[in-house]
Amino acid sequence: MRIYFTNLGCKLNQAEVEKLSRRFVAAGHALAAGLDEADLHVINSCTVTHLAARDSRKAARRGRRENPRLRTVLTGCMATAAPAEAARVAGVDLVVANDRKDDLLEIVHEAFPKSRPDAGGPLPIPYVPIDFGRARALVKVEDGCDMRCAFCIIPTTRGRQRSRRLEDVTAEVRALAAGGYPEIVVTGVQISEYHDEGRRLYDLVKALLEETPAPRLRLTSIAPWKLDRRLLGLWRDSRLCRHVHMSLQSGSTATLRRMRRPYTAGQYAALVDEIRAAVPGVAVTADVIVGFPGETAAEFAESLDFVARLQLAKPHVFTYSPRPGTDAATLPDQVPPAEKKARVAQMLAVAREGEHAFYRRHLGATLEVAWEEKKDGRWSGLTDNYIRVFAESEAELAGTLAPATLAEVVEGGATGRASAPRRS
Repeated sequence: MRIYFTNLGCKLNQAEVEKLSRRFVAAGHALAAGLDEADLHVINSCTVTHLAARDSRKAARRGRRENPRLRTVLTGCMATAAPAEAARVAGVDLVVANDRKDDLLEIVHEAFPKSRPDAGGPLPIPYVPIDFGRARALVKVEDGCDMRCAFCIIPTTRGRQRSRRLEDVTAEVRALAAGGYPEIVVTGVQISEYHDEGRRLYDLVKALLEETPAPRLRLTSIAPWKLDRRLLGLWRDSRLCRHVHMSLQSGSTATLRRMRRPYTAGQYAALVDEIRAAVPGVAVTADVIVGFPGETAAEFAESLDFVARLQLAKPHVFTYSPRPGTDAATLPDQVPPAEKKARVAQMLAVAREGEHAFYRRHLGATLEVAWEEKKDGRWSGLTDNYIRVFAESEAELAGTLAPATLAEVVEGGATGRASAPRRS
């Protein structure tokens, strides 16, 4: 059976799609290059915003429209938060909630008996090398969340926090690195909550650096109130990417309180200063929500000024949208859509200024790039500190680590002069 995966949402969803792809291939199936040649369409859905949920529905309808014989499985957060609604989406044949996602291969075989390969069950191949069109492999180390932020649906869709065994994560990273991936991304809902028999994120990252041949390791989102200071010392190893993503959500402490975030804007700023002092050249990136219920003009101005002063390497700006089942959806003083749109435009402009300032500080530097793909005659890839570099080169750079000297700031990154690749 030929399978096409559509991923929507976060890096955690992408990590799950990559692992599911390897499981299906190991069982004797093949990955389809497009919907038109697929037999099965697996959609890993998102519902963190109303736009994400809309895109999940559109993906299902598009698949059936482009390929009438296609069977479609909808899994992920939308399938978990609203299973009845998911089942009613045109083109959806099967709905699989997050808590059953790890068994998706077996569920598909049971639901569609003719889909089972002649070879029978899964082959004993734990990590099949698959080209996902990028230079990074994502590894999920934990799932779920015990926090109850007022705006977030994740505790409902992902359940309680739980972590994988350190030894299992290490084995997966070791195998993926041996398979040729130049960068491994450690991901989860809140990786800073990782715990396995008393071992925390620091112990996991230390083990991955000491016990695997991963050329580069990147960490995803770390909670501002849960940064283990011992981690800062691990950045002495150049294989650990100088990139710390900490969700800010707002630069106004009053707004943070209504969001039920357990820190102040001042505490967040102090933590950013501490990280920058410990890790020179580090990219600190963040999520920022605009238009949260009750956000006054003064609170927004405070948040805008805060983001401007921090000059974050990349603030990801989101418009607040009510999610049914969250406390924020029922809060009074919802910000009018037109006002939210205007505020988002202002925040994006400030975010872009900080981003470009970060890029300018690195012009003339030679940084190692994990090259991903060539498009419109230019290669594109990421430095360890999260600068997207665009370069022209006749060399085959895809899936390699190769240095580039940054030359000019452009929208979305910087141009560079690429050198010969170092094969991972």
